[in-house]
Amino acid sequence: MNILVTGANGFVGKHLVAELVNHDHQVLAIGGPRGSDGTAQHSSVNYNQVDLSDKTAVATVDFTSTDAVIHLAGLAAVGPSFDDPMRYIETNIGIETNLFEAALAQGAPPRFLVISSGSLYDASAELPLTEQSSVIPSSPYAVSKLGQEYMALYYARRGFECIIARPFNHIGPGQAEGFIVADLAKQIIAVERGEANDIRVGNLDAQRDYTDVRDIARAYRLLIEQGKPGELYNICSGTPRSGHQVLDGLLAASATNPNTAKDASKMRPSDNPVIYGSHDKLTADTGWKPTIAFETSLSDALADWRSRI
Repeated sequence: MNILVTGANGFVGKHLVAELVNHDHQVLAIGGPRGSDGTAQHSSVNYNQVDLSDKTAVATVDFTSTDAVIHLAGLAAVGPSFDDPMRYIETNIGIETNLFEAALAQGAPPRFLVISSGSLYDASAELPLTEQSSVIPSSPYAVSKLGQEYMALYYARRGFECIIARPFNHIGPGQAEGFIVADLAKQIIAVERGEANDIRVGNLDAQRDYTDVRDIARAYRLLIEQGKPGELYNICSGTPRSGHQVLDGLLAASATNPNTAKDASKMRPSDNPVIYGSHDKLTADTGWKPTIAFETSLSDALADWRSRI
């Protein structure tokens, strides 16, 4: 398949492009020549820099030879969305709309995989969360993702095959700051180097469902190949783990034992105590299951930060 990937220079995009190329897909990548971690992208792929917020620029993208679009681009960090909600809503919904409209204008409706979020679900819903669980967004980021889902449903009525993915928390090598594993890993490296004595943390009691980014990328490939149009799919491990487990796992890979200190700036206005999902539907339709161990993801993330700093 000829697959257009937006956000190809991001955390997930780098792994997704490699996954697609390794399975003999032709990739048109929208994103810079280097990933979010500063490393060069896949050598066999041509990267195009397009301002997706500019509908005129998006109109120059050729959709007529594109079989499918995997839309990753957008603002992904939950915390900053509380301080600038309109930026998240305008950006995440706007760039998706520009892509659909450009393809529509060219009379070329490729299959779309729209990446939403498992953070949409109602915190009080019965666990594990399934695709039928009730939705109550807990952040402006989540509201923007819900808006993306509704735009996909609208464009499905305009002739597009649309699949929606709701991934839960991503971890692994290549992640930028602003997420718990990356933030803790960077601080641990500073302790290893004698540049700090303690680690500043937010709420470590909250339990989340973490999946390795490489497993996430594989799920996206399988969904664009085998997913059913009009359906949405959870992508998750099915296992809740606390921030304490994340920190302990990183420290085990580091062999350091620093003190921790609470940091009010890392606390969120809304933080659900326990979230985890079910990937049964995804497994039934594509055969996907997570394969990379939680401990491996943490160890690889820490090693990645060592190579960057």
